[in-house]
Amino acid sequence: MGSLAGMLRESGYRVTGSDARVYPPMSDFLRAAGIDVMEGFDAGGLSPPPDLVVIGNAVSRGNVEVEATLDQRLPFASLPEVLRDLYLRQADPIVVTGTHGKTTATAMIAHLLSQGGLDPSFLIAGLTLDFPRPFHLGSGPHFIIEGDEYDSAFFAKQAKFLSYLPQVVLINNIEYDHADIYPDLEHIKTSFRQLINIVPAAGLIVANHDDPVVGGLLPRSLAPVQTFGLSPSADWYATKIETRGRRVSFTVCRQGSELERFELPLSGLHNVRNALGAIAIATHAGLEASTLAAALGSFKGVQRRQQVIAEAAGITLIDDFAHHPTAVDETLAGLRQAYPDSRLWAVFEPASASNAKRIFEERYVAALGRADRVILAAVPRPERSGDEEPFSPKRVAEALLAAGTEALFVADIEGIAQQLDHDMHKGDVIVFMSNGGFGGIQRTVCDLLNDRVDTGTAK
Repeated sequence: MGSLAGMLRESGYRVTGSDARVYPPMSDFLRAAGIDVMEGFDAGGLSPPPDLVVIGNAVSRGNVEVEATLDQRLPFASLPEVLRDLYLRQADPIVVTGTHGKTTATAMIAHLLSQGGLDPSFLIAGLTLDFPRPFHLGSGPHFIIEGDEYDSAFFAKQAKFLSYLPQVVLINNIEYDHADIYPDLEHIKTSFRQLINIVPAAGLIVANHDDPVVGGLLPRSLAPVQTFGLSPSADWYATKIETRGRRVSFTVCRQGSELERFELPLSGLHNVRNALGAIAIATHAGLEASTLAAALGSFKGVQRRQQVIAEAAGITLIDDFAHHPTAVDETLAGLRQAYPDSRLWAVFEPASASNAKRIFEERYVAALGRADRVILAAVPRPERSGDEEPFSPKRVAEALLAAGTEALFVADIEGIAQQLDHDMHKGDVIVFMSNGGFGGIQRTVCDLLNDRVDTGTAK
């Protein structure tokens, strides 16, 4: 929603907004863009009446601004409808989908096409480190957009990506998530079946060959399909993969023929797959492998995706958006490769709607077990567990301890900061993982680390 607000402002509209929880980095971006965002909701925010109320999927009936919009019969629309009608009908949309990796892959494709001189439009759901803003209205025909499977609004209970008029679709992976709106994996698969069914025969689907759920849906496609993965049976695959620090290099092959050696300044096999999908799409857009290799090597990534936020006193702090067991597992596996000699900390906040429920507890024990030390925070919105058994960070910490991993449940942010200040020492790598604000703990620990340097008390 924040990226759309910025793009609308760029297009000449006056934009204001309100949200219950506004936190960095998006809050900083909106403030810099001159977009007034009210913390909390108030019907007075709709006076004078706006030309259009864009209603996000985080609000529902009973919200005071929603009720005022309906009472006053103000024009309203969902975010996907606004994007479709104002921007996508005039473009060739490239829609990036999947349970994990959407934001990174979207930013990567935008970077490759931009460096290749195609000047695409794009809308990225996070703040990229390669562009000054998470959106751009370019002169080229392509519009690259992250296609979320989450629903659109309380009055439009369908996946966002079904509104995006896809010409080219990237399907990165399909797993169960969003337990607040999808009862099971089969319902998520139904949304992806619908997506596949609206890609035109003149379009293209680029799909992860390594994901069996994705593979099971592809035979229904009437559009051409190209697959990517780590197996030579994929159309696009990576071989000779090498990790050096936070960089990974690999050779890209297409249908058995080696094309080019690539280097990516991100760690982890999941990012190799992200890159393969992006390379396939950029090649379809007309760019040569040598051009793409040079462009990928300069890709900086997205904020809160393995983002190093501090390096001081021999300690590295990393911020990451991981909020699903698979994402946590892949993030920690990549960081383990990047920092093989370091003590790796995982500091995890179960902030998503799915993480309010117990469903992923056992998988989190396995995923977080990749770290040397684990701190679990409290569930910030436990009411989202509904009638189901809630997620228990304490229970996960106990299971990790029983499996041989040092783990603690610390209920409050101040306690976590104190624990880290006491225990972290030179050589440690600490990754914060949450899709929420995490109470600003990242900044708090950065300040603690800087205090050590300033006072000469580094451990």
